[in-house]
Amino acid sequence: MLCLNDPAELERFRDIAASIGWKLDPASDEPGYSLQNALLLAAQRRPLTHCGGFDYWLSQGRAVAEGEKSLGTFRHIGRKKTDEEKAKEKELADDGWQSSKRGPRYYVKKGTFDVSQTVPRERCPHCGTIPASEDDRTTQCPPDCAAFAPRPGSKPPRVIVVELLQAQLLDADEAEGEANQ
Repeated sequence: MLCLNDPAELERFRDIAASIGWKLDPASDEPGYSLQNALLLAAQRRPLTHCGGFDYWLSQGRAVAEGEKSLGTFRHIGRKKTDEEKAKEKELADDGWQSSKRGPRYYVKKGTFDVSQTVPRERCPHCGTIPASEDDRTTQCPPDCAAFAPRPGSKPPRVIVVELLQAQLLDADEAEGEANQ
């Protein structure tokens, strides 16, 4: 578990977040995982190098290996704004107005898999591993296959990670306090 008192553990988490791709705003349409989801993933499995959903791995020429269980993350869902609504908001923002209206945010649990939980569907472009048959979901690439190498990415700033962890601890303390009353 990630601990604020262990600088080495904090650095390991920042490396994981960089490798799997992180984003600051969980509700944005940018690719990547929120820091909260990165924490969830790191708590469920280590090491992590490259994560994606079932369909993502199929699009990458890989399939989820037989018997693997998904890692839980939360994805924001909700109504997307129309181009007209976006233009109106931009116009107001340019005039110095800020909307205080913020609609409800909804999240659903989404299954995610690390690359280490996948197998090649066809010949692996990195190591040349070929599945035994079209339906084979057990033939793994060797551990030194480049598919398992951490991806380069920017680490989240230490101060943001520490603030997030402190906020999580405060929320947990408040929830515990309410439960005891």
